[in-house]
Amino acid sequence: MKSILFLIPFFFLYACTEQAQDVEIRQGDCLQYVDLDAANYDSLKTDPINLINAQLVGDCLKLTLQYSGGCEEHQVDLALIHPWCGTPPLPPPTFEIRHNSNEDNCKALVTKDYSFDISGIREQGKSNVDFILYGKNSSGVIASKTYTYSY
Repeated sequence: MKSILFLIPFFFLYACTEQAQDVEIRQGDCLQYVDLDAANYDSLKTDPINLINAQLVGDCLKLTLQYSGGCEEHQVDLALIHPWCGTPPLPPPTFEIRHNSNEDNCKALVTKDYSFDISGIREQGKSNVDFILYGKNSSGVIASKTYTYSY
């Protein structure tokens, strides 16, 4: 009996340590963006999504997004749209929020935070780069805004 009582504190210590590490890893994650060009431009759905907030934190673009649903799992991607023509002057990097509602017909208003690593748009010899972020909201309006990524 004494040996079991001796092991119990170690079990709780180990379990708490594992959970704390797992939470720390999840909080630091930034998803990778998807590259889209003429060949795969239509590969991700463009269901309506509302951009509530966007902010840069280090290399991560943190987005607060809102969409209608609640019954199906939704997929949200940040897509870097590559220009079809490579002749200068090239437009600034352009990101589009892509949303797949998986035909979710429920009407709950879901608000969720996403983070994407945008460090791939850094330009050598520069300390910042302007980029455009756009997406199609629930009214069908395509909204866009220019941001500056400093690194």
